[in-house]
Amino acid sequence: MQPTIPGEAEYKLNAIETVVKQVQEGDKQAYESIITSFERQMYAYCFYILKNHAETEDAVQEIFIRAYMNLHQYSRQVSFSAWLYKMAYHHLMNLKKKQGRWLKLVEHYKEQQSMQPLSHNESVIYELMAYQTTEERHILLLKAVEQYTFEEIGGIMCLNPATIRKKYERLRQKLMEHVSQERKRVHGTIAGTKGVR
Repeated sequence: MQPTIPGEAEYKLNAIETVVKQVQEGDKQAYESIITSFERQMYAYCFYILKNHAETEDAVQEIFIRAYMNLHQYSRQVSFSAWLYKMAYHHLMNLKKKQGRWLKLVEHYKEQQSMQPLSHNESVIYELMAYQTTEERHILLLKAVEQYTFEEIGGIMCLNPATIRKKYERLRQKLMEHVSQERKRVHGTIAGTKGVR
């Protein structure tokens, strides 16, 4: 996590809000800076849900197009970032609903065939994410990676913040138990084979 300069977050928030207002007033070129500001984060968020680069690129493009088309509906009651993530969340949920079971198997096979070797940290993240439901992945990414508050996540996912908090606590516990079991399995296997020939 990068250290922040006092007032930096508020400055960035105000800068984005200014650009949003420019776009709402008809400055189409200003929307490019919104895309630039959120493109990497949105790609990472979508990729962890979709697990496919081509689908992720399409989803990110569609999200930004929808955001542009619906920008007139945005009001400053929530941050633009939370509004954009809410749009992404709903778009991704719709995509996941549309995917049939057989399609997931085909995509999984393709992914396994074309996957490049991952670093240890990336493989651990993929393994942990594989055990999560789509909703759990959304909560985990929005809280741990994007660092939204439970209130903001509740707004994005249309759920009560207390419900999100409880689900997040259960999710953390589930992940900690999984990591602990993996460590026991690895260390137990290694320890169990020491000295045995």
